[in-house]
Amino acid sequence: MHRVTGRQSVRTARPWLWTALAVAVVGAAAVWVVRPDPAACHSEPAADSPVLTRTVIAPSPAAPDPVPPLERLDPPVPGEARYYAFGPGVACSIPDLPLDGFYVGVPTSEYAGSSVCGAVVELGGPLGTVRAHIVDRCPGCAPGQYDLSTAAFARIADQHDGVAHIRLRRISNPVPIPEVLYRVKDGSSAHWLGLLFADTGNPVSRVEIRPDAGGAGRALTRGPDNYWSVSGAGPGPFTASVTDTEGHRVDIPGITVSPGAVRRTGVGMYRFPELAPAPAATATAPVTTPPPASCS
Repeated sequence: MHRVTGRQSVRTARPWLWTALAVAVVGAAAVWVVRPDPAACHSEPAADSPVLTRTVIAPSPAAPDPVPPLERLDPPVPGEARYYAFGPGVACSIPDLPLDGFYVGVPTSEYAGSSVCGAVVELGGPLGTVRAHIVDRCPGCAPGQYDLSTAAFARIADQHDGVAHIRLRRISNPVPIPEVLYRVKDGSSAHWLGLLFADTGNPVSRVEIRPDAGGAGRALTRGPDNYWSVSGAGPGPFTASVTDTEGHRVDIPGITVSPGAVRRTGVGMYRFPELAPAPAATATAPVTTPPPASCS
């Protein structure tokens, strides 16, 4: 603290002194920069001195735009929508559905024995659009008529109208990509096994299982409740190979015969295509040292 005070006193009393010192320092620095080391003027590099090399990586091309979504939307088809008080007991048996979610019940002809369970559709109405999951069957609906959960209907039409003309578009590979879950059906055992797969993005089209310990695979049969079942599979644990309607397949290991168990798998049925990194051209160039400045 005393030093700082002393400098400040000198600076205040003798500004001309600080100016002179600054000029002297700058001048000395300039001389130091341009004056070569005297030793460098008279010494020669050793003949066996190693030549340093540097790897030069060619600049990569500009990064492309983000990968476009995998989604594919079918052409819209006209339809008619009503709404109902949604409950958890849906025909597709999907567990733990929030009661305020966006869901659709389709006519029996479109339900097709549960083959559309889990599909995602875009519904457009007088007030806007909404995305919803097909999770239920509407026995009283004619072709082109759909039952919507109250929350979904309210997004596209006025509830007081009761009925709305809509446009329905099927979405393949919806994003964000969900995490697959499965449920082991109540009553499952080593003699009979029932499995349900949900949050697959696209409907499931095929399920096979094989024992984790090794052995032949078995194809499961889909029921109208959206469960896939097989008889005499054994005690497990199993690996299930699940294929969706777009041809994506994922293997889910460690499935045990635990009736009622619901498990998240940590995987999605599909993913964005990975960007292939651009090949980096490399070249090796010597690191050259500039010649010493002249001593004259």
